[in-house]
Amino acid sequence: MTVPTAAPETELVPPPFGEEAAGALDALALDAVPPAPPARERRRVARSPKTQLFVTVCHWSMTTLMALSLLSGMRIGWGYVDSRLGGADGVWGALLAAISPKGTLLGVDLISLHVVLPFLMLLVAGVYVGYLVRSRTTTRLRVTRQDLQNLSTGVRTRRFWRDKPALWCANVIIYWLFFLCIAVMVVTGIAMYRLDWGLSTALGGYGSTRLLHGLTAYSLLPLVVLHVVMQWFFGRFWAIFKAQLYRSHVRAGLVSVAVIVPVIGGIYLWNSLPTTLTVKHISAKQAPRLDGEANEPVWQEARAVVIRNVKGVNERDGYVDVTVKAVHDGRMIYFLFQWDDPDASFKRFPLQKTEKGWKVLQTAFDRADENVYYEDKLSAYFTDVPNGSCAATCHLGVGPHAAKGEKHGVHYTNGEVGDLWHWKAVRTNPMGIATGEPGFMDDQHFRGPDPVPAQLKPGERYMGGYYADPSPGGGYAYNFEKLDPTKPLAETFVRPKMLPARRAVILSADPTESDHDATWWIDKAQGIPYTAAADTYPVGALIPNIILEPFQGDRAHIRAQASWRMGRWTLETRRALDTKSKYDVAFSLDRPVYLSVAIYNRTQTRHGEHIRPVRVVLER
Repeated sequence: MTVPTAAPETELVPPPFGEEAAGALDALALDAVPPAPPARERRRVARSPKTQLFVTVCHWSMTTLMALSLLSGMRIGWGYVDSRLGGADGVWGALLAAISPKGTLLGVDLISLHVVLPFLMLLVAGVYVGYLVRSRTTTRLRVTRQDLQNLSTGVRTRRFWRDKPALWCANVIIYWLFFLCIAVMVVTGIAMYRLDWGLSTALGGYGSTRLLHGLTAYSLLPLVVLHVVMQWFFGRFWAIFKAQLYRSHVRAGLVSVAVIVPVIGGIYLWNSLPTTLTVKHISAKQAPRLDGEANEPVWQEARAVVIRNVKGVNERDGYVDVTVKAVHDGRMIYFLFQWDDPDASFKRFPLQKTEKGWKVLQTAFDRADENVYYEDKLSAYFTDVPNGSCAATCHLGVGPHAAKGEKHGVHYTNGEVGDLWHWKAVRTNPMGIATGEPGFMDDQHFRGPDPVPAQLKPGERYMGGYYADPSPGGGYAYNFEKLDPTKPLAETFVRPKMLPARRAVILSADPTESDHDATWWIDKAQGIPYTAAADTYPVGALIPNIILEPFQGDRAHIRAQASWRMGRWTLETRRALDTKSKYDVAFSLDRPVYLSVAIYNRTQTRHGEHIRPVRVVLER
């Protein structure tokens, strides 16, 4: 993006006073003095035009910021699996993957950088506009009827590239197209960032807003090319590389800086204030029971915040709102999460019997990127880093999977530990059924990144800095063995490890059917070891592909239970305020923690997100 420069900022340097005086004397005594031979020009080449200092600074500052914004936006757009242009499988996917940065840029993760850059661009734009107003040079950005006639004449006579008035008018029009693009990007950017304002809904939905934002950003590229070419033919291409100082212009620029910097700085600080979730203090007797019903009075009295998730796959409306409440009794903290989901998803890589043997239903098992045969999930990320968010741990384009276009990135921190609570409809929710207790949320964490291996083993997944907390036993495992371990899963049959204790014939393989009353897991203590004799299932039958036993150790800190009723999930959780584990973030009366929530609607990794965290404060 180039900040437009107007004629007053590119004036030719006036001739020396001696020459002006000599010309005036010649004019006064034209009849009395014989014509003198023409004076020899002391300079072989006329001085080239220069630009005022503040115009030069604003121009190159905006150019740099727009380049950084476009580069970071390229990688963010590449992460959208459904993008037909910039997605991993899109028309521009391979090009964007090659030229866009990976993980960080200037030492900052791409999402955080992309959020900060607009504030800096607003600062530069404000300083520039203030300078134009203060220096009284705004008239040079006007397009008059005469200017349009000059442009029409230049085009009609095919002398456009040699017609200075026509070139000037066209260049000013390009300036205004720049202004229009910036305005559209600001509005759409705000709509995507401040989801709580609902502006994206007014613009036709998050997907439409995102598309408009991206197309507008890429439209800047041809405008830059046209601007550069026109400046060259106009003869002022080099002017922006040269600066000149006039006291009045310097004063105008400094006044603009003094006014705009506090304004934009104030807006940035105001925007940094997060939404606060106040955790109500209750007595131990009022503590809610974890049953996924949330019908206790304490939940009715608790304050709520609503977090809008966007960009997740399989979302019918393009977004999902998560209502969050929390209470504590001085020892335990309880969270309530509720969100709409028209179909409860439990068919996570189910095993299907065919005439030739058992197969795993999947579309992207080997890439760890399944979006069809999977379960519903919710993750809650807690950090004590001020204004920290899960988005700041997301490093796009990093790792061997991203290098092959299979994944959009990995999570890791700058070295601190972030606490991740991960609820899973099939793998953690039913873990307590056999003992009559609540299930679990998988207690996990983000940390600094592990080195990227030179080559992954078959089936190995590079996790960056994303790991489960230590556990001496328990957990979940797949319920199959490949008959041919050398082949991809799609090309080989499998043998189940266990059969369900209760034989139930399920024939529908439709992943969108809400068969939440069926059992899509096998309790390890109750399952039947597989034998050909015990396999009496008909062709087409589905059985679970997960074997469970309750978590132990650090991984078992979070108890949870969820239920799905009439198109809505209700999840209740409980954890000690301070587990004393180095892998967990403690809740304290003396400092806040920051929460991010992600919804996974039948997807393995392509979850919804929000950039702004929620500040969690405990009531005394």
